[in-house]
Amino acid sequence: MSIALLTEDEFLHNNRITQQQWQASSMTWSTLKAIGLCHEHRTEALNLTAESYAGIIQQCSHVHSVRWRVKNPQHLMEKIVRKTQPHSVTFKAKYLGINQYNYDEIVTDLIGVRALHLFKDDGLAIHDYLISKWQYEEPPVFYVRSGDDEVFAKLPKDIKVKIHPAGYRSLHYVFGSELQQRRIFTEVQVRTIFEEAWTEIDHKIRYPNFSTDEEICSFLLIFNRLVGSADEMGSFVKQLAIETEQRQHTLITSQNITETENLDVEDLFRELEQKSKKQHDSQLVIEQLRQRVMQLQADKEALQKSMYSNMLASTTTVAPRCYKASELLDK
Repeated sequence: MSIALLTEDEFLHNNRITQQQWQASSMTWSTLKAIGLCHEHRTEALNLTAESYAGIIQQCSHVHSVRWRVKNPQHLMEKIVRKTQPHSVTFKAKYLGINQYNYDEIVTDLIGVRALHLFKDDGLAIHDYLISKWQYEEPPVFYVRSGDDEVFAKLPKDIKVKIHPAGYRSLHYVFGSELQQRRIFTEVQVRTIFEEAWTEIDHKIRYPNFSTDEEICSFLLIFNRLVGSADEMGSFVKQLAIETEQRQHTLITSQNITETENLDVEDLFRELEQKSKKQHDSQLVIEQLRQRVMQLQADKEALQKSMYSNMLASTTTVAPRCYKASELLDK
């Protein structure tokens, strides 16, 4: 139904707002309806901005999928009623004095984008990606369930940690852009697929009636813990797969090294055999040379001996002849 045709009673009935809650709010129907009409007229332009954000976020390799929406005009009006009840737990002072001219400066989730990822540690990589694309208007907030204290031990310092009373887990950002004539705020939520599933179920069960039924809340809390365990299991199996791959790589590397070393040993054996053969051949040559040298030495000695014998023989022959000559001289 168009906001232009919406009556006050229809609005209160459609959004389960009691007369007591309505009276407690500081809003008037004319102001609230004017905000709804303005937002309804801007919905198409806001959709274009939402699509632009979603397209850029989807380019991040750590993002599994992206969902987005522009806030429904009646949901916006209902939110304003809740935020303007001074003594309620949902009251926020900044909503006092809200009107059709300034509501888009006060409400920061007119556009909502959800970046979903598989593993919890992907959230930090997505954080770095988002910060590289836009400047946030408010410090990012990491909502956790009470008891999740160790989950955010490694978060960057610029992220504030808050315990969500309903147990929601997700990173929240508010970015401002001027893609159109007026500055537009976009809320980006980053959470795992498991967290998104629980949030959607909790939203369907609790949000329409703001149910405080003890049994339902208790069951949703147990369900929330199971979701946290599922995320932990997802992180564990991811790490297990990484370690298994590393072990396999180490094993293959070790096998390759062993095979290489075996080949090196075989090469060394062949080289040793070749050297042994060469050494054996060298020994034969040396032995032959030794025999040759010995033979030469023997021949030399025999020659020397022969020459010495010949010299003696020559001396013996000459001496008598000299004697005979002397005798001749004497005569």
